[in-house]
Amino acid sequence: MKKLQPFILFLLLLPAQIYSQEYQEILRNIFFDAEYYLMEESYPDAIVEYQKLYTRGYKDNANINYRMGICYLNLPGEKDKSIPYLTNAAQSTTTRYKEGIFSETKAAIDVFLYLGNAYRISNELDRAIDAYNKYKELLGEKESEMLAYADQQIIACNNARTAMEKPVYFIRAHTGERINGRTSDYNPLVSSDEEMMIYMTSLKFYNAINMTTKADGEWSAPVNITPQIMSDGDQYVNSLSLDGKEMYLNKEDNFNSDIYYSKFEDNHWIQSEPLGKRINTKYWESHACISPDGKELLLTSNRKDSYGGMDIYISTLDEDGEWSEPVNLGDTINTELNEDNPFLTSDGNRLYFSSQGHYNIGGYDIFYADRQADGSWSPPVNLGYPLNTTDDDLFYMPLGNGKLAYQAIFDDENIGSRDIYRFEIFDTEEEYLAAIAPPEPIIPVDTTPVEVPVEPERIYVLSSVYFGFDKYSVVGETRATLNEVILAMEAIPELKIEVVGHTDSKGSDTYNMGLSRRRAEKVVEFLIQSGVDKERITSSGSGETEPVARNTNPNGSDSPEGRKLNRRVEFRILTPDIPNVKAAVIKVPDELHK
Repeated sequence: MKKLQPFILFLLLLPAQIYSQEYQEILRNIFFDAEYYLMEESYPDAIVEYQKLYTRGYKDNANINYRMGICYLNLPGEKDKSIPYLTNAAQSTTTRYKEGIFSETKAAIDVFLYLGNAYRISNELDRAIDAYNKYKELLGEKESEMLAYADQQIIACNNARTAMEKPVYFIRAHTGERINGRTSDYNPLVSSDEEMMIYMTSLKFYNAINMTTKADGEWSAPVNITPQIMSDGDQYVNSLSLDGKEMYLNKEDNFNSDIYYSKFEDNHWIQSEPLGKRINTKYWESHACISPDGKELLLTSNRKDSYGGMDIYISTLDEDGEWSEPVNLGDTINTELNEDNPFLTSDGNRLYFSSQGHYNIGGYDIFYADRQADGSWSPPVNLGYPLNTTDDDLFYMPLGNGKLAYQAIFDDENIGSRDIYRFEIFDTEEEYLAAIAPPEPIIPVDTTPVEVPVEPERIYVLSSVYFGFDKYSVVGETRATLNEVILAMEAIPELKIEVVGHTDSKGSDTYNMGLSRRRAEKVVEFLIQSGVDKERITSSGSGETEPVARNTNPNGSDSPEGRKLNRRVEFRILTPDIPNVKAAVIKVPDELHK
């Protein structure tokens, strides 16, 4: 009887062993699905599958962290989420990385290149440069395309520092809730009189083309014109003619992109049609812009005579009304990297476009070049920080002479992931200050002698700034709020302040403490870059320990509005007895009080 016991034990353990094998097969299939989506550049789908593995025992697996970091780095508006995953992956790397192998537990050395990009995008430039240099060290090559790319990114980080010291001046205005929804609104095209706008909206099952017009100075409710042009949701608007009656689009699938054309007739957009074979080739034609006189077409393509990737070409209308064979604009405009989204000003003499090359501060930047008397183009000029960021800046549509423009951007204050804004650009600080100055009050003339009152001393109010969930970048309206702090520091030389970061209650105590410090550090960095002496500022983080509002409701449910007030940086005045400066009191609605 005793001899049977091992056999009985084997029979008892067999179901668990079979289950374990089946479970591993399920995980392996999840991995292969994730890898397929990643290969197809379907990053939202890929991250869902990798997340399944991450929460099923692969949290410390460097390869899974590496792949998740790549996915987040390719999700606009969520790129900063890549940093913790890439940081974890960078702890275990190999030069013999096996891509697509479920049993691989290490990350490729490319993780440092991706980590450098992630730090650059979040404006952590010192960390970005360290990551790029680590990648170069591990690469161990004297000359290669990837080494040149890493060197270029280091140059971009240093360029960004220089650009941040001399920011450009502009006013940014949100186009409102009628245009911007909860998803993504982008590729704005605006008629020269600013009475009509056509733009893209991401819907659940397709990408819609919307049109809105102005009534009494306000944009009307948009009309979905996708059915009018007979699009299947795979066409994207590129440009409008000067009179707003002709529209150029590109239609794309997984293998090709072609330029299409539609015309506004009888108060209706006609079905779009592809341009001729000279324009559309087996290569990728991604964008077309018609000149103001309708005789030139600028387009982007990666056809075989490009300098590298996407280049800008020009085609002219011949006597038969046909577009000529496109000609490359040349190496003054095009680089070994990608160029895209060309637009011309209303006189046709200034070209705006996006490029990964030239004097660049990271990703795609927006540039302009002027047409010379001989038809050539001047060397491109970077539009400057913060119109250009250390991330990708694309589809900048100028109006008139280019001092007005429309663009869709990602911002913590947006209604959706991408919202459309109107920009007004100024050449000097004086022009900018004059534009934002309140109008002079009209004082009636009184000949009766009166005593001139003494103007009261200005009171500076240091208001708290707020952040999106898990965010710490100083962007959008935060900058405008911080301008008051900068003015106070300039006007009152003896003023010293403490910058204190806070978070809501989501996340661990340790993580929130670090996040609150990063928020404070980013604000301090912005103030210093704006000219405030660093010796007059200290910073600290309080994590989630000092909420001003409820994180949860009395019934235990989540309180998003309360948490929004807790995700903040506030200012404490360290210099006593300064009567004309004070820290703002945070106004908390009664229902959100703790």
